[in-house]
Amino acid sequence: MRYGRTSMVNFLSRVVMSFSGFVATIVLTRTLGQDRYGTYVVVLSVLAWTAMMAQFGIPMAIKKRISETTDGNYVLSGLAVQFGMYSVLAVCLWLARPFLNEFMGIQATWVLIAMLGVRVGLTLVQSILDGQHLVHLSSVLVPVEWTFRSVIQVVFVLSGAGIAGAFAGYVAGALVAIVLGSYFISVPRYLPSKREFQKLKSYAQFSWLGSITNRMFQSMDTMILAVFVSHSLIAVYEVAWNLASLFAIFGGSISQTLFPEMSEISSSEESKSEISDLLRVSLAYSGLFIIPGLVGAALVGDVVLTIYGSGFETGYYILLILTFARLIYGYSRQFLSTIDALDRPKLTFYVNTVFVATNLCLNIILTWKYGWHGAAVATTVSSTVSLFGGYYFANQIVDITLPVSEIGKQCLAAGIMAVSVLGGRIVFGDSIPVVVLLVGIGAAVYFIVLLAISQEFRQTVEDNLPVSLPLLSTE
Repeated sequence: MRYGRTSMVNFLSRVVMSFSGFVATIVLTRTLGQDRYGTYVVVLSVLAWTAMMAQFGIPMAIKKRISETTDGNYVLSGLAVQFGMYSVLAVCLWLARPFLNEFMGIQATWVLIAMLGVRVGLTLVQSILDGQHLVHLSSVLVPVEWTFRSVIQVVFVLSGAGIAGAFAGYVAGALVAIVLGSYFISVPRYLPSKREFQKLKSYAQFSWLGSITNRMFQSMDTMILAVFVSHSLIAVYEVAWNLASLFAIFGGSISQTLFPEMSEISSSEESKSEISDLLRVSLAYSGLFIIPGLVGAALVGDVVLTIYGSGFETGYYILLILTFARLIYGYSRQFLSTIDALDRPKLTFYVNTVFVATNLCLNIILTWKYGWHGAAVATTVSSTVSLFGGYYFANQIVDITLPVSEIGKQCLAAGIMAVSVLGGRIVFGDSIPVVVLLVGIGAAVYFIVLLAISQEFRQTVEDNLPVSLPLLSTE
């Protein structure tokens, strides 16, 4: 795996992010309580949707155009377009503040506008760095943002600032990451021409639906839940979603790492063959962590949820459904990312159109009928639709070799891990310290077994370690 080290840097960065977010979430849920934390989650969901509207596919277009060529100033042209779109939306949000405040359950529109500004700015910086093949630097911004955010949130909330402290931490963390990332961006020393704006538009006009798809997958259920259930249940749902997302971060790291590389080689004669190989690699490792994560959630998820406070264990089945949805969606994103890298955004537009329609309709119907379980199922079904659609269109432009053997070995290793964890829980009980220990033991068992049964995995680990280890030798 040629890009394993970059993927691992990205992954470790996300692990640091997740750990800091995990600690901060525990403090927020236990200090603010389920209801006020649920309000915070609703504000973040509104923020996510407004950020999507402010960006409208521009970050993806910037990353694509910068990665495929050294001609043109897509940095300044992208910045100009993005600033203009944010300014228009900020005015619209301020005019709609009575309705927004009522929906969010808090007078926080001006806070929302500030959070939107830093969110759009950070996404822009990351997109430029990714396009300039600096994924390892872009990845570092994630833990920087989350660490600063988490520390400030914990300090402010514990000092009595309440939910305002949570908002302040969000803005401060993003500002620090923006300043740090901007330092490494290379800006061409000439003004952009009309051509750059046209090429951004030609890609963004199709890629914008991809950003909606990603946003619907991550927060449409939360928005719909805000209509039908209490904020306290939304808090539990969000915690379950965050845990499910924790398992999926490696698949996201692979996709983020390989996209600019696929984009760069897409113009060469042998591009399809090489991209086909990279797609197989991405599929082989997309489930590396989330497959055992799903098994682990089934075995000890009920205990892990109690860490967040009393009442959170009610989200156990939600956690299982959402983790499975994350697994399916992770594979679908590998197909769609490959299609985008080959400059075929119109095909992903078709898939995303079906996903959006399915997700929206099912979320409304199933949430109204079955509550939060219906929302989780809606996310899973729409993810499956995206998976089949992505496979169908990707198969039209590249030869797909599904790594069935490698995925099967990951499932086998996860099964053996399950035996050790379940046995440990039966013998030693299910207190939180015991479960934390069992999680560590289970992870060790999983990777040891996988190293033993998968020659490809051993080779990948050996190729990406800074030193050679005789025990991993495949010769």
